[in-house]
Amino acid sequence: MKPSDLELDDKRRAILDSAGHLLIEGGPGCGKTTIALLKALKAIEALEEGQRVLFLSFSRAAVRQITDRMQGLLTRSMRARLEVRTFHAFFLELVRSHGRLLAGHPGVFITPDRAREMEADFDGDKDAWEAECRRMAAEEGRYVFDLLAASAAQLLDGSRAVCDLYSSIYPVVIVDEFQDTSIDQWQAVKALSKTSTVICLADPDQRIFGYLPGVDEERIDHAVAHLQPDCFDLSADNHRSPEGGLLSYANAVLHRRAHPRPESVNVLLYSLLWGAVPCEVRAHEALIALRGKLKAELGREPTIAVLAITNRLVASVSEKISEQDVIGRYVLEQVEHILHWDPELAASAGFVVASILEWPGLERLEALSRTLKAVADYYRTKFTKRAAKTTRATVAALERSLAQLQEGKPVRTKAAKALAAAYDAGLELAGQPVADWREARSRLSGSAELNELFKQVRTLRLLHATDLLSLTLTEAWSPDGSYRDAAAQVRRALADAHLAQAEQDTVPVSLMNMHRSKGKEFDGVVIVEGNHHARLLESGWDDEHVQANRRLLRVAITRARHRVVLVRPQDALPLTPGGRSAT
Repeated sequence: MKPSDLELDDKRRAILDSAGHLLIEGGPGCGKTTIALLKALKAIEALEEGQRVLFLSFSRAAVRQITDRMQGLLTRSMRARLEVRTFHAFFLELVRSHGRLLAGHPGVFITPDRAREMEADFDGDKDAWEAECRRMAAEEGRYVFDLLAASAAQLLDGSRAVCDLYSSIYPVVIVDEFQDTSIDQWQAVKALSKTSTVICLADPDQRIFGYLPGVDEERIDHAVAHLQPDCFDLSADNHRSPEGGLLSYANAVLHRRAHPRPESVNVLLYSLLWGAVPCEVRAHEALIALRGKLKAELGREPTIAVLAITNRLVASVSEKISEQDVIGRYVLEQVEHILHWDPELAASAGFVVASILEWPGLERLEALSRTLKAVADYYRTKFTKRAAKTTRATVAALERSLAQLQEGKPVRTKAAKALAAAYDAGLELAGQPVADWREARSRLSGSAELNELFKQVRTLRLLHATDLLSLTLTEAWSPDGSYRDAAAQVRRALADAHLAQAEQDTVPVSLMNMHRSKGKEFDGVVIVEGNHHARLLESGWDDEHVQANRRLLRVAITRARHRVVLVRPQDALPLTPGGRSAT
């Protein structure tokens, strides 16, 4: 579709005619992104040589969707002058280029997985770890992921030359999901706004990251007070699912209003009684039924997301749909899918496999030492995410085995014994990265610790780096039959992918938590409610907790273009007043 083919109302024409800062508010599917791209198109026509429009967003998924929409609205030459970046990718470039101004050293980024390993040494003392991060940044010019925004804001706010440089390159800056910007991200935007025109796109009802440090529910008010922008409200429009009533139903759930459940929303109940069909099986059933219905309606393979509040329930559903199941006379076939979960843990597990790929080129002691250290680092990373005594004990046991190995003593742990036996059995690689990766991964067995690693590394696809990994390993292949420095090269490749790479095409079925679904769109969505901590709503919760979950539900429901299925326990509270249980 060409821009000239779009019919614009008076409000959208006023947006295009506005000359200063802008605030455009509205819900999912209201057209915020489309009008922002048209605004970018108009700005591009007036740019000087070397200038570009900067479009900042939070997720790589959102970056990909914006890039896709550009295809139909902007010519190739115009797209080259619209730079769509995640906040962190933009901040990383800024800190790497100008970090010397802050610490007297070139800016160096500590990858998230490495930061998790380092954090484990502080035994859960968050204050001490944060102090160490600040020290490394100030004294050594080394930055962890969480300090990129603050450091970038400090550069833009503290150096007139740096700020003027970036404003001269980006005279127009579009900020997506503005309501969820942190204080540091907002500070960086404020600095650029001195000479760049800032366009904020926001939906107050999608503010689901209020639990993160620096995210303020009054951020939109801050923008209005500081920028004094022209303000436009598009919330009455819905172009994503105008016929299905999904947005109006989602808004009713958010605001606790009575609303009939539309035909595009179905509910599948399950019993919590012992021996009854569990929610994971009901989710499997709902997924297959929804896929068949959408395929018949759309005439193509649909895209579907399975969402839940907790990662634990998402992982449990993933395990269930990975296998064939039977309900009475019905056979539920396994469903190929992508699991979006714990990228740091998946990457850490990947480093273990990469270290095994190095085995044929190393002596026994060095090979096993590298792999044992990688296994210990995985559990150190796990400890920083879920500080459990059992995980700390696992790390200690693996480190003792590493010391025993290096001292020439017998190793004691089952994991170390299993790895030693696997090395002694030999590993022949063919120089074919995909097959060799699977061969190395198959060595992760023989103990509970290695079995967990095997399961976790299978989710490495969530980084959408399969092609990148293959290329990285191809370059690491050595004539001696091993992959030289594979672990270090895989670490660098996954770190770059984590920060900067736009997501690949959406796969037919994706599983993720509700927070991670923000910014994505699917033909259909299955929302799974479990018991206890995986409940959507619960009596006795405080109003703030309930409202936060209602905002999450609105986001989850509005990810769908056509249909939503809710898998809920029979005793679930109604989502809208006056409705039956679980409606």
